Amino acid sequence: MRILSVDIGGSHIKTLLSGETPDAKRRSPSGSDFTPAQMVETIHAMRTSDEFDVMTIGVPSPIKDGRILKSPVNLGPGWKDFDFADAFKGTPIRLMNDAAMQAVGSYEKGKMLFLGLGTGLGTCMIAHHVVMPMELGHLPFKNGRSFEQYVGEASREDLGTKAWRKEVWQTVTTLKEGLLPDVICLGGGNAKRIAKHPDEIPSFVTLGENTNAFLGGFRVWQDERYEVTIPVLGSGDDASKS
Repeated sequence: MRILSVDIGGSHIKTLLSGETPDAKRRSPSGSDFTPAQMVETIHAMRTSDEFDVMTIGVPSPIKDGRILKSPVNLGPGWKDFDFADAFKGTPIRLMNDAAMQAVGSYEKGKMLFLGLGTGLGTCMIAHHVVMPMELGHLPFKNGRSFEQYVGEASREDLGTKAWRKEVWQTVTTLKEGLLPDVICLGGGNAKRIAKHPDEIPSFVTLGENTNAFLGGFRVWQDERYEVTIPVLGSGDDASKS
């Protein structure tokens, strides 16, 4: 089975085929005006349909039962309830929140909480291969502001990286006490700023690579334990053909 993993972000859309190394990924600009129709055109421009059998698409938005509940704040209009199966007729698709996709790629065992440090705060819990995307970033944290408002990129730019790291560790501590994960994985583009200070990292925290999003897109097809929580959108002739 050949899998195309698609990671849609606020600045770029990236694709990687199973069997390729991360260096082989292809990318194209997205942005605040990027629509689902442009997404379809971009994927077709980057990859031909005979290169893959199935797809995983990660989108920076809450998703339930294979449907986008709210259009991403950093992309264009039209994403809510967009019919991905119709847009890619004949290709089985698994649609995921982008943080959940990176979480699956970072997951090893037990109960893991994933925190994606980027423009905002992406969150996902995985417990024994059951994937539970969350919107913890929008919960109130302190002083009438949310977790995301303290650890998102705008806060880092405002506070400075050193003070921002303190907010990250306070967020980590608060969520650990409330959710009791075995491990917390920090991913997203700003995890690299945490990695520069290994002496600050607690023993229960791991760091995930951004390329793990592609790996997560592959794993949901390769490991049947993910079938329950990540539904297939397209029917296709045979989702397991190779």
